[in-house]
Amino acid sequence: MNASVIPAQGGLKRRLEFLDALRGLAAVYVILYHMILLPNPHLLAPRWIEKFAMSGGMGVTLFFIVSSFSLYYTMPLRLRDSNPTLSFYLHRFFRIAPLFYFLILATMVRDVFVFDAYHSVPEVLSSIFFIFNFLPTQQEGFVWAGWTIGVEMVFYAVFPLIYSRIRDTAQAIAFVFACLCAWLAMQLALDYLIMPDAWKQSILQWSAFKHFPTFAVGILIFQIFMKFDVEKVHAGAYRSAGNALWWAGIFGFCALLQGWMPNVFGNQYYWQGAIFGCLFLGAALAPWRMVVNRVTSFLGKISYSIYLNHTTAILFLTPVYRWVYAHSGNLTVSFLACVAITFAVVFPVSYLTYQFIEEPGIRLGKKAANWIKARQERGRAAAQAS
Repeated sequence: MNASVIPAQGGLKRRLEFLDALRGLAAVYVILYHMILLPNPHLLAPRWIEKFAMSGGMGVTLFFIVSSFSLYYTMPLRLRDSNPTLSFYLHRFFRIAPLFYFLILATMVRDVFVFDAYHSVPEVLSSIFFIFNFLPTQQEGFVWAGWTIGVEMVFYAVFPLIYSRIRDTAQAIAFVFACLCAWLAMQLALDYLIMPDAWKQSILQWSAFKHFPTFAVGILIFQIFMKFDVEKVHAGAYRSAGNALWWAGIFGFCALLQGWMPNVFGNQYYWQGAIFGCLFLGAALAPWRMVVNRVTSFLGKISYSIYLNHTTAILFLTPVYRWVYAHSGNLTVSFLACVAITFAVVFPVSYLTYQFIEEPGIRLGKKAANWIKARQERGRAAAQAS
């Protein structure tokens, strides 16, 4: 089941278009960021967009918030099954693994022919089993941008437990600060543990537990959103509140880019959760059409493919970028032309991998869940008959 679809009254399903839109915009933001950083030397960006584009890594924060919100929103569908926990893990695995496994293979082939580089068996196995986030200095994985998959999988592993314990707004607030405290404790512990400095730096940069407060923000947003009447939300009854949240989030985002935010969390990164939380609720209560529309929703639908495909596309497009920059006398024109070229390649390729890899994987996950459910039902029927 798509994470933007939830059961509504009467057994109908209501699609939350803003979830797909936010995923799509997050994917586009990450593309802008990597389009500048991945070419060597880095691609020049016009001054008017440089600070914004160079902060595109924040798109990952938005992905994490949308992810935890969506899991909470759709978990009731899993609870209908006889074994909800197994159903959850099956659906998550078959949603993530098929495309990631394809990219593992594609990356191995690419690295041999482009970089003359080979990946060790332990390295490949750690990616296949999604455990690389626990391996210092290997936490990025070797699938480009795949470090987030390692983080997501750790969160998925403990999500059923989190869902069973965090069920209201007060508990969600407590969970946000508990995650912040836990990460602070881990950082303090690293100061006393004897290990290579490279290990410590890897953990501080990539550990899933650094990002748990961000997931916790998504859970808090879910709890707040569920206090609103869904029918009134779709009727626009809360548009004024949504607009206020939009502008608060926009100001907070600009203030963060300018370096105005006080360092109350020990890491400016965590302001992103608060800022995107405002923008998220703003999009939920007042979905501005320039943000929430068919185009952004479509991009959200294929955002997982966009995220995993775009880095390799940028690698192969780098000579094209260099040609465009060399033959254009205007930096803004050059940059926007490269953005358009990147989108023109990444979006169609991502639609194909979505259609031919992601969707079959989703269907396979549903079949696996239904097969296990039918087998369990037959087992119970046989037990009752005996």
